[in-house]
Amino acid sequence: MISIGERNRRVKDITGALFFCNYEYLKEKLPASLLWLGKLFFRRWNFLLEYPPPVRLRVALERLGPTYIKIGQMLSTRVDVFPEEYIKELEKLQDDVPPAPVDEILEVLGDIRNAFKEFSEKPIGSGSIAQVHTAVLKNGQKVAVKVIKPGVEEQIKKDITILKLLVRKLSKFIKPLRDYRISSIIEEFERVLLDEFDLTKEASYMEMFRKFAEEKEPRLVIPAVYWKYTNRNVLVSEFIKGTKLTDLKNLEKFNRKKLAEDFVILVNRQIFELSVFHGDLHPGNIFVLDDGRLAFVDFGIIGRLSPDTFSAFFMFSYAVMKKDVDMIVEALKKVGAVGDNVNEQLFKRELLIFLDKYYNRPLSKIDAEKFFYEELAITRQFNVVLPEELLVLLKTVTHTESVARIICPDFTLPPVLQPYLKKLMPKFMVEDFRRRTMKAAASYASLIEQFPEFVKKSLKSRKTERELPLIESSFILGFSIILAIKPVVAPLYLLFAALYPFLKGGND
Repeated sequence: MISIGERNRRVKDITGALFFCNYEYLKEKLPASLLWLGKLFFRRWNFLLEYPPPVRLRVALERLGPTYIKIGQMLSTRVDVFPEEYIKELEKLQDDVPPAPVDEILEVLGDIRNAFKEFSEKPIGSGSIAQVHTAVLKNGQKVAVKVIKPGVEEQIKKDITILKLLVRKLSKFIKPLRDYRISSIIEEFERVLLDEFDLTKEASYMEMFRKFAEEKEPRLVIPAVYWKYTNRNVLVSEFIKGTKLTDLKNLEKFNRKKLAEDFVILVNRQIFELSVFHGDLHPGNIFVLDDGRLAFVDFGIIGRLSPDTFSAFFMFSYAVMKKDVDMIVEALKKVGAVGDNVNEQLFKRELLIFLDKYYNRPLSKIDAEKFFYEELAITRQFNVVLPEELLVLLKTVTHTESVARIICPDFTLPPVLQPYLKKLMPKFMVEDFRRRTMKAAASYASLIEQFPEFVKKSLKSRKTERELPLIESSFILGFSIILAIKPVVAPLYLLFAALYPFLKGGND
């Protein structure tokens, strides 16, 4: 439980940060006297006014500590809510958190520490939630040991409880908090954050990607998981020795253009063939091995697509490539992004004007991230709200070009995606048709199962002995015969039966 004094101090800090992050808005709405009182009461946060608003938000989150750094990193995916300049600042947030003492980490390990011949006192990485140490098993195998920091889960839960309470109350008075739907976003982030406290989930995804790499993609390496030593709080995996993408000097010994192209292809294969993708592929999580293969580590954040969202994304991507605005709108409708109040014709016209701007340019002249942000500006203009999983995916796809340019500064997006979409289109259409057919078959099976009961109720509802007219009885008998002999035409038969009352009414 959080003490009243601790809660009050934290509430004051968070409120002060929010006050100055929304200062321009409050300046227009509040009397000068209240604004002055606010600046006096929250004076320890006055320094924020030295920065422009986007930088101010980033600095405030850094000062508030690990929970808010993590929330800020997640907010950086909400490109449908925040303008580009805010997203760019939030993307600069890094987990630069002091590690927990090694004695506390050994306590979390428990009996697992007996499996190690050596265990490094200094971690090789320390984030908001966990830190990573190197160790050597008794058989001589070097491993990476990821450990949840003691007390962090409880602290994050406290911080989020306070934040949810504050945002809910302040949203009544601060319009940007309502406009940006911050309350619902924080609730979603709470779920994602708490998922990160179970390292067996991360280990399961590592196994999935490792199997994919071993069976289908030799250019990709995923660390092996040592399940014998892995539990909710500890993840022991193979240690990857390679060159980090941030080590630009040592990248010179590789064919950097090929590495960049391989990286783009690997990300696309995860998305289109697994419907699951690494959600945090910043340069620190990517290594180049001596043989030129790419290794991905740290699978704490994973993007996963439902079949319907994946179908919509595939349609959307292919439609953008083909400049088919009708297909783009249909794809957005599939995920409920286009509301009834959207002027579709005007929306399509704006999309077409936007695509015309880029369509005849060579890919080498197109900045994928700029294209992405301009496209989202149109969706905001028409109040088109994209589901979060689709947003994360779209941002990941465009972010691959930025990472590829770290590998190779002269890199331009190769014509990989369009041929890839064309190649997968037949397979995708077959799979999508099969899935929809199975759903329809299940619906018809339910209809057939309920049909006898429906007939009984219909008969009982009649008032006379000769309650069922001859032609209606014939419909029921005919439907039974159709189901027994030719069920494929049952929908057409039902349509005709449904039209009968209108035909009959017209003749009365």
